Amino acid sequence: MFRQRWRVPAGGVYRRAVPVRPRRRSTPPTATREAVTPGGQRTRQALVDAGIAVAERGGLAGLSVNAVVAEAGLAKGTFYVHFADRGAFIDALHLQFYARVGDAVAHAVEHLAPGPLRLARGIDAYLDACLVDRGIKALLLETRSDAHLTTTIAERERLFAHLAAPSLKTMGWQDPDIAARLFVAMTFEAALAELEAGRRLPTVRRTLERFVASATPASASMAGRTPRHRRPS
Repeated sequence: MFRQRWRVPAGGVYRRAVPVRPRRRSTPPTATREAVTPGGQRTRQALVDAGIAVAERGGLAGLSVNAVVAEAGLAKGTFYVHFADRGAFIDALHLQFYARVGDAVAHAVEHLAPGPLRLARGIDAYLDACLVDRGIKALLLETRSDAHLTTTIAERERLFAHLAAPSLKTMGWQDPDIAARLFVAMTFEAALAELEAGRRLPTVRRTLERFVASATPASASMAGRTPRHRRPS
């Protein structure tokens, strides 16, 4: 559609201008704007590191753009050079968190064949990495209700489940993909327990290891059987 524009000449009489087409809105900026120069990459990382520090102190409520740039010692305009908005910045924090966790897990299990030892080493590496980035893990928990971020978080959790599935298949699980999703969920809950405590919890880790150790072919085959209930006496 056309819209009418009016202009006022020097004489003060309104005259109708030539109809013009409305301007098209530009395409929304991408959520993450990758820095291409070394200086830009350092600035972007400084903002992310500042966000981690702010999140560890105040969680999602305290993670404002103003707080981040103040922590980083940068101008507010610099923030928007690298991130479209606050939501894009939070997602970038999650990306870095999962990248670090993924690297830690991969390094811990790279020379191990699929099986219980590989799962146990992966558990320790995952939980240790979560304790290093306590602020981001807490932030992740707070943002699970966000529709966009929940999608990206679920994708990354499925990636960890995909890494666990071969070990569970080797150990005899008939449905290793489903078992892997449950295994990742248990590990996530263990990470939250340690997050609340602010330290390693040996009891929690031993319990997870018992689950792994008990996942033998015999016990896996029992998973499909219907338990028998005793009749009341």
